Order: sequence, then structure tokens, then C-alpha cells
Amino acid sequence: MIRELADFRRVTVPSPWTKILSVVVLVSFLSLLIVPPGLARTTGGDPPDRTPAGASLQAASWLLTIPYGAFKVGIALVGGVVGGMTYAVTGGNLHAAQSVWEATMYGTYVITPDHLKGREPVRLIGLPQDHAKA
Repeated sequence: MIRELADFRRVTVPSPWTKILSVVVLVSFLSLLIVPPGLARTTGGDPPDRTPAGASLQAASWLLTIPYGAFKVGIALVGGVVGGMTYAVTGGNLHAAQSVWEATMYGTYVITPDHLKGREPVRLIGLPQDHAKA
């Protein structure tokens, strides 16, 4: 009984990787809550809706951005790794790696009321730069 109690009280020190991982997860989560001023600003078009329905659309878009943005950032991170491996496996073929990076890293990261109204498409998979300009 005393030996079991001594084993229970034994404290294990977390590895440095555990601390690093917890800091990365915390910073990633907090970065989803902070919207840069450039994204919060409206650019031309209709002024923001100052009605209760407009406020509810803004709240809904903010609430949807949190899980969607986290999912999209996860896809972008995986795409970055896969694109790097594509570059290595293809013997330095930058075009092949960029096609993976563009598909996973471009696209919509923040859901806006215009997305919810159907004025703008939500792009989980991004378009290449030359198609996005057209």
C-alpha cells in the first residue's frame, strides 16, 4: 500500500516537446480569435448592415470562422508539408510543389457575411494565382 502511494505521488517532468507543442497549440488558437485590422475593414461596396439581422449575420460569420479557420489552417499546414515532400520526391520540381501549395494554402480563411449571403464563394481549395485574378 505504501509503495503504491509512493508511485502515485511520483511526479513526471514533461518533455520539452510537450511544452513546445502546448505553446504552439495555444498560439494557434489565440491567433484565430484576433482579427487583423485589415480584415475587419470593409472595402467599398455596401456599408455594413446595422440592423439586428446584419448583426446576427456578423455574429454567425464570426462563430463559423473559428472552426472553419482552424480546419483551413490545418489543411494549409498539411499542404505545406506535402508540398515540400512533393518537391523532394520529384527531384526539385517547383511547379509540382506549387500546385500542391496553391491548392491547399490559397482560398478562404475568414467567413464573412457576404459568404453567408451567397455573394462570395467559400473556397476551401484555393485557385492558382493566375485564375484568381480573372
